[in-house]
Amino acid sequence: MKTQFECIPCIINSYLRLVETNVIPEAKQEVILRQLLQYLSSVDYLQSPPMLGRTLQRMIRESLQDSDPYRQLKLDYNNMMLELYSSFREIVESSEDPFDTAMRLAIAGNVIDFGAKYQFDIMDSINRAKEHELAIDDSRKLRHDLKNAHTLLYIGDNCGEIVLDKLFLETVEVAQKYFVVRESPVINDITLHDAKMTGMDKIATILTTGDNSPGAVWESASQDFRDHFNNADVIISKGQGNLEGLIDVPHEHIYFLLVTKCDLIGEKIGTRKGDFVVKQGKVL
Repeated sequence: MKTQFECIPCIINSYLRLVETNVIPEAKQEVILRQLLQYLSSVDYLQSPPMLGRTLQRMIRESLQDSDPYRQLKLDYNNMMLELYSSFREIVESSEDPFDTAMRLAIAGNVIDFGAKYQFDIMDSINRAKEHELAIDDSRKLRHDLKNAHTLLYIGDNCGEIVLDKLFLETVEVAQKYFVVRESPVINDITLHDAKMTGMDKIATILTTGDNSPGAVWESASQDFRDHFNNADVIISKGQGNLEGLIDVPHEHIYFLLVTKCDLIGEKIGTRKGDFVVKQGKVL
């Protein structure tokens, strides 16, 4: 998926929100903004938004001389969601359909995204998830495919959200589960550190994309990731960044779980901003 002109205001607004979080010191704000605008004026828009985001975030890290400027925000959200884990688990275990409930909570967790224009309220999203109608609902197909699967490749997205991914994975009875993180820090995307912090490594084998784009991007992913992708019986891809990087990659049983965060993606998949989605992806 190539970058569209509509992505540019979103990128700039995302930067302005970073300024509001104090991740970028005041003395550096104008310098980095000018670097960002200069880059956007000359970049090749045929690349996907996650690929463009990878370069922009690298510029920010280099300017700040900080390999992980979001570390405290990520830690805070992981801890917040871990403190609520027992409450979430009770919601799932007391429901008539634990799989469906856990899946919905995992989708609701996708609102935790510092890089998107979409403004999030995690608890409001969690409450809506219980009864919210899915704008695209291929969950019956997903459930059927999982029952017949030996291997599941689950491509994660953001910190905090990973706690609900873990809860969902605990309801899935598949012999071999793989959970994919980023190779190194970028925005609030999950890394190996977050997988260990939340206990994800206790229920799934942890892999990386081999890249630190804010999304799994086929062109820049490692051969190891591609091999696991191609050989997996079922793939669950969480979040809009992963969808942008993988939506054109064929697989017979890939499913995109996300909250739609912009009108452009909404138009592409047939939803509106804020919609909950379980969409079967491109088939062979």
